[in-house]
Amino acid sequence: MSTLAVSIIIPTMLANPNLLRSCLDSLSKLKTPAKFEVIIVGNVAEPTLNQFRKSQRLSYPAIWLALESNQGFAKAANAGIAKSQAEFIALLNDDAQVDQNWLSELLSVCQQSGADMVASNIYLADKKSLDSQGFSFAWRGKAEAITNHDIELKSWPDYWLNDNNRELFSSTKSQFWCEPFGPDAAACLFTRKLFDKIGDFNENFFAYLEDVELALRARQAGFHCALAEKAVVYHHKHASSAKISGFKAKQDFKNWWRIVVDTYPEKAWGKYWYLILVERLKNLSGLFKSRLH
Repeated sequence: MSTLAVSIIIPTMLANPNLLRSCLDSLSKLKTPAKFEVIIVGNVAEPTLNQFRKSQRLSYPAIWLALESNQGFAKAANAGIAKSQAEFIALLNDDAQVDQNWLSELLSVCQQSGADMVASNIYLADKKSLDSQGFSFAWRGKAEAITNHDIELKSWPDYWLNDNNRELFSSTKSQFWCEPFGPDAAACLFTRKLFDKIGDFNENFFAYLEDVELALRARQAGFHCALAEKAVVYHHKHASSAKISGFKAKQDFKNWWRIVVDTYPEKAWGKYWYLILVERLKNLSGLFKSRLH
């Protein structure tokens, strides 16, 4: 594994410098024979990012990129991917801290499973509440975080692993109830091969659901996802966007429409058009409710 090269990309708005500092500190404690670098992509002006950078003394190679303004998660992630020359790309939120075996476990599962997407075992900041083991997917346009393999969506007729849906993918290498459809972009691993084949994150998404859209394109191209249960991360969820009233509801509404219109195959619309439209009305209702609070 010593010949592996990994770029860990951390998009940041520097909304909470202390959380980013804790994130970077946790990476200094990684136990892995793999060579890695960290690429910090700031959705801030260069002087702001440089001021923070000068306060850090990192024990690993780091690249600092400033986008000058808030360009969104997807564009920041893509800027890091473009800068990287590594065989593997890890994404990590700036408000997350990793266990010392996080990276080695991601790489181990990637090699053993042959997956090109690997999900982490993500806990909330209390280190007790399991938040995500990747996510599952239903064609009505619904993604659900997997927690201990308890997936509500699996009983739905349009759940992606049900027999009558498999024809909608060009290839599926493994078919288990506990297999994530894709990884939560808060902490995960991708192969360079995946991005070379299907392209990067869709920058029109700005924030939220960009990982679902990427996973859908990857699945249709024949890639699959695995869960690294021992790759543990602790996440201060929505530490930045929670401060903006209704932001997530607005992004969910817009981005789900982008997914179903731009990424869905015709067969999915032909089979599930009614469920798709009903789910979009639910998104619209959620948006209106968020604006009332």
